[in-house]
Amino acid sequence: MKNRFSLELKLNIRRCERHDLPQLEWFGLYTEHRQLIEDAFRRQQVGEVVMLLADLDGFPVGQAWVDLSAQAANSVGVIWAARVFPLLRNNGIGTRLMIAAEQLLFERGYRWSELTVDKHEPRARRLYERLGYRSMGSTEGLLSYTTPDKRLVARNLPLWILRKPLPPGAMDTEVSQTSGE
Repeated sequence: MKNRFSLELKLNIRRCERHDLPQLEWFGLYTEHRQLIEDAFRRQQVGEVVMLLADLDGFPVGQAWVDLSAQAANSVGVIWAARVFPLLRNNGIGTRLMIAAEQLLFERGYRWSELTVDKHEPRARRLYERLGYRSMGSTEGLLSYTTPDKRLVARNLPLWILRKPLPPGAMDTEVSQTSGE
């Protein structure tokens, strides 16, 4: 006997609000990154970053953070921390988040969208290449943060640099405007 069925999930892509921060730790998967999450939110409050979430009935099942300041002088917006809750990957959520992030950058006058991807994540790189990103070379990035138990973590990551010209090809995802708090 087969007990298989499909679910239709309705997601809303929106800005992160303060009450979302604990949920971005995803039941312990990213608890170590609490400082990074809080720092990104503080930067969102001053207009340097936009934290986009794919919201499923009040729970953020995907996220993509957009840095508006790091390379603004070159008209480049940087997308980072793009991820989807493991159980819901391969359902188009990441693609929708990327389209929303690109649309946000385009609407703010940026000419390029850029991201880095860990060289040990070929599936992620393939996704970004399918979305039109092209390699600009490689670099080594330093990921450093303090864990909630006050332990300093610092890791060097081998990264591919990928870039895409804007405007994005698909402009059908709306980003709801909320206060961001």
